[in-house]
Amino acid sequence: MTFSPNRTLKLLREGTPAIGSWVQLCSPVATRLMAAQGYPDWMLVDFEHCPIDLGTAASMLPTISEVSGRRITPLARVEVGSIDAIKRALDCGAQGIIAPMVGSAEEARDVVRFAKFPPEGVRGAGGLFPHLGHGVDRHTWLRQANDHTLVGVQIETREGLDNLEAILDVPGIDLVFVGPNDLHMSLGLGARFWSDEPAFVAAIDAIVRGCTRRGIALGTLCPDAASARARIDDGFTFVGLGSDAHFMLTFGGMQFAELRGEPKPPEGFCNRVNLQ
Repeated sequence: MTFSPNRTLKLLREGTPAIGSWVQLCSPVATRLMAAQGYPDWMLVDFEHCPIDLGTAASMLPTISEVSGRRITPLARVEVGSIDAIKRALDCGAQGIIAPMVGSAEEARDVVRFAKFPPEGVRGAGGLFPHLGHGVDRHTWLRQANDHTLVGVQIETREGLDNLEAILDVPGIDLVFVGPNDLHMSLGLGARFWSDEPAFVAAIDAIVRGCTRRGIALGTLCPDAASARARIDDGFTFVGLGSDAHFMLTFGGMQFAELRGEPKPPEGFCNRVNLQ
């Protein structure tokens, strides 16, 4: 018995863009609705910034794969690149992880080790849910899981930029994800998704050059289709387009603003708070 490959990882290895969305609402119902539409290539549950509990995550992550007929890859951004955080997200059914704030080659090596079973890593084999998303028995999944687990690291700090070349040389990294808001702030700039600020442009150029030389996929998150297309044109192949929360707030805001004849707020509908 064999299972179908991690579709997102396959696309990235082919150099083909894989477009996905963040999952922030911690809602199995909202997650199921999004997965049923079949639009994204991947959906990423955000353990870092959202109050997701493990029981809910263990419901949401396999659902993404099952409802989409294993077309959509369930992923997780862990809260930190520790063995506890990584193994719990993977055991909940994620078929890949992204670790935030990676600042050194040692941290990157640990992320890879924690995400892989022996002999390539130190991940334990006791998970109840991961094989369900592949639709195979547990022993088949354990034999093949290392080849189908996406491992990503985020570069979003000055430390990560200072140690960029050493981080990129770590074997087993499939994806380098640029956290644009945090990278801007680490450079002393205001948080935003993208900009022409010279320090930010220089940082992006260094990351793009380093990943291109090594054949590592590049990723980032975008607020709308226009910016997602721009990042694809820049060579990014793992591109996040909004989130469940973003879509709800933005579309709702647009509809009410149109009905009332109100302009779009400069901060965008997703960031707006209007209690007046």
